[in-house]
Amino acid sequence: MKRGINAWCFPDHYGIEAVLESAAKIGYDGVELNLDEEKMDPFKMTTKDARSIKEKAESLGLELPSLSTGLFWKYDLGNPNRQVREKGAEIMRRGCRLAAELGAKVLLVVPAVASPNVPYEETWRLSKDTILSAANEAEASGVFLGVENVWNRFLYSPIEFKSFLKQIGHKYVKAYFDVGNVWQIGFPQQWIEVLGKDIACIHVKDYDNEALAFKPLLEGNVPWKEVMAQLRAVGYDYYLNVEVSPYRGDELKCAIDSKAALDIILRMA
Repeated sequence: MKRGINAWCFPDHYGIEAVLESAAKIGYDGVELNLDEEKMDPFKMTTKDARSIKEKAESLGLELPSLSTGLFWKYDLGNPNRQVREKGAEIMRRGCRLAAELGAKVLLVVPAVASPNVPYEETWRLSKDTILSAANEAEASGVFLGVENVWNRFLYSPIEFKSFLKQIGHKYVKAYFDVGNVWQIGFPQQWIEVLGKDIACIHVKDYDNEALAFKPLLEGNVPWKEVMAQLRAVGYDYYLNVEVSPYRGDELKCAIDSKAALDIILRMA
């Protein structure tokens, strides 16, 4: 498994070049960049832009294993509004093409944001159909759509999550598993066992389920030894991407501490 870091671990004012240079200096293997409507707008990024970023990463000895984004909270793939869903679907398609140009293998996808005003089964159907509408583009790009388990009141058990993927039934739609996100509602090692080979990528952050708060790696009570043992048992060998917020007191201390913690976690089990 390799050590990755999400660009959100660095201060907002860091540009892509500063993120890459800092990550390389600290010793990460790869960086997960984020699609947004400012620094990396999928509707404005050109092939030339992507080539420049990829070349910069390669010059630093870095890979760009995956792309993340918060855009699917705004452009909800399970929203009853067709225009909202179609914008989300187009972000998936453009995101896959951009990921391919960067050499990334996974595009993170938030499947839906459940609402009390929309029947759960309708959210399920709309989300499933919208994701499937972009799956062929994903396959053509050689990029997996990685459906992430997030705090969206949707797909809150590993068996339900597995069933959702099975109903989509496309080999380029898999799971993007976030270890910290699941610790309040379940056991990450059980999710990993159920999802198995359907896991395309991993987010790591810690969580204290007594204090009910996210924490830096190894400062919560996530059972990392069991998590790593199960990841190895299912044959996962891609990236562990750190996704935590930078510290207030120093711009790089979070990334430095997370790299040290990742080294310890990777030696477990």
